[in-house]
Amino acid sequence: MAGYSLSGRDAETSCFKLLLEDLETAAATQDLAVRNAALDRHQRLWSMIMKANTIETGVTAEEDRRLFVTLANKAQRYGIRAILDPQASLTPLIEIAENVCAGLEGTTASDSLDLETDALF
Repeated sequence: MAGYSLSGRDAETSCFKLLLEDLETAAATQDLAVRNAALDRHQRLWSMIMKANTIETGVTAEEDRRLFVTLANKAQRYGIRAILDPQASLTPLIEIAENVCAGLEGTTASDSLDLETDALF
């Protein structure tokens, strides 16, 4: 569509919505290839987020950057566990993606979990 562009926040929201769809599809199937493809995209997205937030650009507050890096680290660690164990639930990764989407959209889902990730481990 000519003349239309996404803001940075809209693009981030779209990325997480696509990730969420991938993870939900993977969780609903027994197809290991679908699961591995979703986990690969999950790992790549969080890797980009971690890389973007480890470099001081003056755009994001240090406290927020620390939160993003911590969340990315924990999400990637669980993602590795899910890659190595095909029986591992994808629910924690789905919940993180839901919470990030809700945060990016500026909504508070009454049933969404806090971004507390200690329960992943």
